[in-house]
Amino acid sequence: MAEKVFVAKWYHMIFYPDWLRRLIEKPHRYLSELVTAGMRVADVGCGTGFHSCLLAEMVGGQGHVFAVDLQAEMLHLARKKAQRANLLDRITFRQCTPDDINLAEPLDFILTVYVVHEAPDRRRFLKQLRAILKPAGKYLLVEPKFHVEEEVFDDTCQDALDLGFIKISEPKIPFGYAALFTTAS
Repeated sequence: MAEKVFVAKWYHMIFYPDWLRRLIEKPHRYLSELVTAGMRVADVGCGTGFHSCLLAEMVGGQGHVFAVDLQAEMLHLARKKAQRANLLDRITFRQCTPDDINLAEPLDFILTVYVVHEAPDRRRFLKQLRAILKPAGKYLLVEPKFHVEEEVFDDTCQDALDLGFIKISEPKIPFGYAALFTTAS
């Protein structure tokens, strides 16, 4: 029997709106050290586009963001958010499947926030990320402390290491376990 996978719905965001999320998490603080103008980056599991729009601002007009999500409804909301912010020219929206992230482009940076625990096959998911990360690229994995046990996060990090990622650090991110990885240059 297939394991049921929890997938966040748009209405979960009602309880944690963007303005509050920016205030508490301060994502610009940790992303500004990792993302620069001209980069090609992905927000895998982009949800309503909270991080995608911030990443699009950071990569500037010469860079590009791939916003990927399983749910068409989330991608629609993310696209509307990007349109309001006048960032549509910097973001490509892609729908994935539970087994395929639908990305093949080489990337400088990949972000997954509160996503990997939802993948039906965690190792397969991480392997796909590893395949598209450029040499010396960076991958920031963030999982929710309120929903994922520390042991599960540690197992996820071990899977990433087994697949060829190299752990650089464990950034402090409110409400989350986080690990920053790279690949050999």
